[in-house]
Amino acid sequence: MNTSDDDKLIDWNNELSTNYIVNDVFLGLYLILGIFGNVVVIIIYSFRMKKKKDDRYFIPFLAVMDLFACASRSSLELAMNINPVNFRGSEMCKALWFPTNVSAVSSIFLLLVIAVQRYLKICRPFGPQMTLFWKQAFLLATVVIAVGFSIPLIFYNDEIEVKNSTNNVTGCVCDVDVERYYGTGFLTYTIISIISSFSIMLALMICNALIGRQIYIQTKAKIARINQNQINRSRVSSTLPLVLMNIAPDISENVSVSETTKLNNNNLTNSETDTKSIRKMSFAHRYSFMFMAIGIAFIISYVPRLIVLMVSLRDPKFFGKLSPPTLAFVAFIREMNVVNNVVNPFIYGFFDRRFRKETKNCFVNMNETECRCVMIFE
Repeated sequence: MNTSDDDKLIDWNNELSTNYIVNDVFLGLYLILGIFGNVVVIIIYSFRMKKKKDDRYFIPFLAVMDLFACASRSSLELAMNINPVNFRGSEMCKALWFPTNVSAVSSIFLLLVIAVQRYLKICRPFGPQMTLFWKQAFLLATVVIAVGFSIPLIFYNDEIEVKNSTNNVTGCVCDVDVERYYGTGFLTYTIISIISSFSIMLALMICNALIGRQIYIQTKAKIARINQNQINRSRVSSTLPLVLMNIAPDISENVSVSETTKLNNNNLTNSETDTKSIRKMSFAHRYSFMFMAIGIAFIISYVPRLIVLMVSLRDPKFFGKLSPPTLAFVAFIREMNVVNNVVNPFIYGFFDRRFRKETKNCFVNMNETECRCVMIFE
């Protein structure tokens, strides 16, 4: 390729890259928020909240997977957007896609493991639970499955030549070479991947629906018992003066006032206890609601990508027929799955009060340390 062809390729690449400016802005935000948020989650849950709790066990591991998935996917997509037709190197392409796929798939399968663990704990509290051994076994299994799913993509991801007939120049793209590998093997792998993704989504929805139903039943029964106790206490309080008058009319006036006052104080105390009991029950289920929200975020971020994938299966030249702005929009949809790895730290912060408190204390201590260092050097 002579200098003129190099210049043509650079001009063509720069022209196409302008279509991805909006995508690049979002990817930059994904990268910054995802790395920062997941690093904070790993530090807080692993070192600041040292008390090992069953509900929190999987959170640091999920944060590690989200961290790698967000960092690798966002960086790779950003590089592809900056070099839409000038991404050279088949080996580099394969090497960059493999850890991206492994971390993303691991995160997805771990969500399923967490949903099953929550289902057993909430819906089958007296049945077999996930012991530490099984938790570790499932963690290992998620990585092994992710590697197994990602190995075929080592062969499918490649440097793809794209030609510009107008300028008579050839560029390169790093992606799945659909036209080259379109056939029984590729279609089988893709269909299995789509079915697996929708199966995990369905399993998450079923588990979360059953968990939500059980929490509703428990809460409703708890409130019903509290209401019945309040009614019983109210009846006792209202009938006590009449009972005293029938038993001892001479002392009923003084005793009834004293006993009624005592009962009213007891009722007030019991009412406060009932309110605290309801709050405690709601607080106990916060991790279930938290993981439900994470599952919903995963489904929302992945469904558009799967729809695009299913549409493209009907035509191996689907992406080649799209205009540059449309390709940028399709790329934006594909990049949306990174949201699943970015929003989780914010979901933790919304539902886990202890996590918010420890995070705040951590940053306060950091600021105080910085101030002391400044004073020393001054």
